[in-house]
Amino acid sequence: MLIGLYWISIIAILTLTYWLLYQFSARLEAGKSAWWVGLSAWLLAGFIARLLSTNMTLMLRPEVWRQMYSASGAGAYLPTGDPTLTPRWLLMLAGGLFIGGLWLVYLSGRSTFTADEKRFVAGLGGKVAAVFGLVYLAAGLWAASVQPAAVKAGLAGQSAYPLYRLSGFAGYGWLALVVLAVLVAAIAGFGKISAAWLGWVGALVAVLVEITFAVYRDGVRDLTLLSKGYDVWDRVVVTNWSVVGLFLALFVAGLCVIGWLVSVVARARKVMEAASL
Repeated sequence: MLIGLYWISIIAILTLTYWLLYQFSARLEAGKSAWWVGLSAWLLAGFIARLLSTNMTLMLRPEVWRQMYSASGAGAYLPTGDPTLTPRWLLMLAGGLFIGGLWLVYLSGRSTFTADEKRFVAGLGGKVAAVFGLVYLAAGLWAASVQPAAVKAGLAGQSAYPLYRLSGFAGYGWLALVVLAVLVAAIAGFGKISAAWLGWVGALVAVLVEITFAVYRDGVRDLTLLSKGYDVWDRVVVTNWSVVGLFLALFVAGLCVIGWLVSVVARARKVMEAASL
């Protein structure tokens, strides 16, 4: 509601972004110049990411909600003055490319590719992960450095809740794991090494990076709200078990449907391969 006008505009912006991507692909297939189309789509996608980061960051600033709603009930203004917004936004953008690059490194070790394809995928994925891993690391350090003093103190163990100290340790773990992941990506990318073990190491490190970052981010969120009078551990929660049960039932059913679809695709591929032979 507070940024409602911008929030609803995401639908139109996303539609335009997809249209530009289709145009980008069509122009490339036709042998035409398409860089400006791709750049336009990239900028629009980055703006959507900025709005998403703005919304997530705004949830940690209850002190500005009343002023923003008084200024515009339609949500025509974006919040200002939060030093963590830009590094959070960069974390989102760089993090996606970083993990995507590590995923390519993992795929390069699969037996479904030829040797040349493996080297290409490993080289591309490793370089992308190494470069954007450094951006991801820099954005994370930037975001940590501009946190309020109360948040930094809580992560350092100066809080009534010892759980927040675990979040502080998770932050150091995240830092070490990102450095390790960048090294793995650089070895795979610049050395064009497509060994299966290297891909598994990259995938494992990527999972651990996300886990430690989630724990650290949870501590930052809770401590930020605590400094503004909102204790997330002192809230009355009444669980609607019927809704929880319905969600779990639908979730399991969805997994079963996905598994069935995967099996159908696998069987169809075998039939097509046999027919081609």
